[in-house]
Amino acid sequence: MNILYVEDEKFTRMLVKKLLEKEELNVHEAANGVLGLKKFLEIKPDLIITDLAMPEMDGFEMISKIREHDSKIPIIITTAYREEAEKVCSLVNACIYKPIIREDLIAAINNVDKSA
Repeated sequence: MNILYVEDEKFTRMLVKKLLEKEELNVHEAANGVLGLKKFLEIKPDLIITDLAMPEMDGFEMISKIREHDSKIPIIITTAYREEAEKVCSLVNACIYKPIIREDLIAAINNVDKSA
């Protein structure tokens, strides 16, 4: 499975990438929504995992632009802000609240994989 992980916090991005690679998932990363959208168009991932609060283009705008290209691609959001997440819950497959718990993230990915 090809995953695009979009997260502006470098340390978090590194940790989650390692976690996903241990699960034998292929992870492409981007540091903000602008780069995430560009990478999405380049690689056509099977799943997107994204933060919401990011510089240059936030996760809300990126998700909206991605949905213009692909209304069905599974998206999981990771955020520390529950109120933010509620604004986009109808556009995504799952919400994971920070700090990210490995089991929660893997369960969300497995649920997306089963519904595909």
